[in-house]
Amino acid sequence: MFYINNSTYILQNVSDIFGCFMENEYFCSKYSILLIKSNKRSFIEMKKMMSTAAVMVALAGTVMFTSCGKSDLYDANLVNEKTVKSYEQQFIEAFGPVSENQSWDFTASAKASTRGDVQSTVVWNTKQHGNNFFAFVDEDFEGVKEQVESAAVVDWKPYASMIIHPVYAKGTGDDYAYHTVGVKFNGQDKLINYLFTVNAKDNTWYSGLGKAPGTNNLNFNTGREIDSEDMMGVEGFFWYAVVTPSATNASGIASDAEIWNNLEQHKLTTCKMFTVNGRQYVAFDCNGDKDYSDLICLLENYQVKEAEIVKTEAKRYMMEDLGSVGDFDFNDCVVDLTKTTWSDGKVETKGVVRALGGKLDIAILIGGKQVWAKSAQEGLDVKTMYNTTNINKSNVYGEFDASDWQPSDNNISFAVKGENAQDITTMIEFPKTGTIPQMVAVKADHDWMSERTRVPRISWFE
Repeated sequence: MFYINNSTYILQNVSDIFGCFMENEYFCSKYSILLIKSNKRSFIEMKKMMSTAAVMVALAGTVMFTSCGKSDLYDANLVNEKTVKSYEQQFIEAFGPVSENQSWDFTASAKASTRGDVQSTVVWNTKQHGNNFFAFVDEDFEGVKEQVESAAVVDWKPYASMIIHPVYAKGTGDDYAYHTVGVKFNGQDKLINYLFTVNAKDNTWYSGLGKAPGTNNLNFNTGREIDSEDMMGVEGFFWYAVVTPSATNASGIASDAEIWNNLEQHKLTTCKMFTVNGRQYVAFDCNGDKDYSDLICLLENYQVKEAEIVKTEAKRYMMEDLGSVGDFDFNDCVVDLTKTTWSDGKVETKGVVRALGGKLDIAILIGGKQVWAKSAQEGLDVKTMYNTTNINKSNVYGEFDASDWQPSDNNISFAVKGENAQDITTMIEFPKTGTIPQMVAVKADHDWMSERTRVPRISWFE
């Protein structure tokens, strides 16, 4: 007598039960019932009693009753291989032979949603300030120095329109150096950098009306009207800040090599912004010491262009886990992946689990890295199916970062763990063209089938 899957089996002749079980249909595809037969007589009397684990106890020391082939040892890989072959055969019976040109990415004909071509124009015009410029430079000086010390550091918004005037600077060393804030586009100077350059030294403040020596280095009432809004989304456009020694660089314009070879140091990403006597100022750090006193400019008519979406790529992946071979409902896991590109260069890729029609543990991998698992998701039970009966397409059963997703490569895969301890974890990759699929990619708004409802035909995925 031995036990399998809560059933008691009483055998008159144990030796008669061994052999080639798969060839004689002794092993069901769900692994849930192992039915032993004999060509001459039946030896089975069944009664629900114990768990599957009792098989090993009952037969210990006599024989390992885990064979499902022509070897005497359980081979989980062989079981899985036979299950896959059974699945493939049933798929062909249900849908017919698969064309060698059949792709399982049904989004191939759908173009990514894009904003359209972005313009690549920087507007810059000389702008003279009124005669009262010198008066308020003097009036604001002490307040500006205080704000440079106390104001919060904020992000510099590179896509904006403004009128900007260099007003104050503080030297950083014993020798004169140019404190420059400029703009580059594809490695070429699109603004005359000297416009944003002040020559200063000796840790001394330079400002108007004789506050410090060298004030003639400041072109106080000459600024620029700048509009860089249209550069949003243009590759190679950025603002930069740099200090260049006057002795070795008469123009004060840093070379492309200096900027590009030290981009992490020079690319302008932060600043301090504040208001003194009703006037708006921006303070830049040009040498990396983060004191934001290197160059302070007056801002007028300052308007920032907010980032907008320029491209969206989205796919819905639907998967079969082989837990129930032959139903072909492709709802064992339904997951949406969306890659959004913003005009300021930011990229956000997100995954959302929409349905789980299987009772096995499923993990999602992007680029070979696990990003989500059913067993790890709070509030989900591995053996419970979700959103495959009364389907609500807006339901969410898990969210994850999918930054490694490459839409054109479909580099998503699923790891499915079998019900029993001895079962292997099956890896389901995106199918190659012309093969039998366990996963398909469809448009992001495509429906999925309810539980145990077979996909009617291959063209339904389109």
